[in-house]
Amino acid sequence: MGMELFSMVVPHECLGSVWSQRTKPGNEHLAPTVGATIAWFNSVANFVITTCLGDPNMMSQERARVVEYWIKVARECRTLKNFSSLHAMLSALQSVLIYRLKKTWEKCPGGAGAHFRNYTAKTTP
Repeated sequence: MGMELFSMVVPHECLGSVWSQRTKPGNEHLAPTVGATIAWFNSVANFVITTCLGDPNMMSQERARVVEYWIKVARECRTLKNFSSLHAMLSALQSVLIYRLKKTWEKCPGGAGAHFRNYTAKTTP
């Protein structure tokens, strides 16, 4: 899905002059492919956050397994060169909602936390 959206992006829609005009009344139709790509990214990130936090009865050990699962999925996305989904997952795991869960991160197996720190170090400027 992400690749299909990226392949449909029209380069001129990425220009600041076009992108900044999209919020003005009557210009909602500008940059639809960029908007669809952003919506896809946000839906993946929100899905990751929801699976980690959606069940209020989930204990930190269970949540750690979910976080570990998403780190493994992110690793596979990197292997497959699916960088859009990789960044969406890393963005979700780096969000304040997830990153602040100290007990959850402490209960993640050592390798999972190391992979996460490795990916975030390689993908952030």
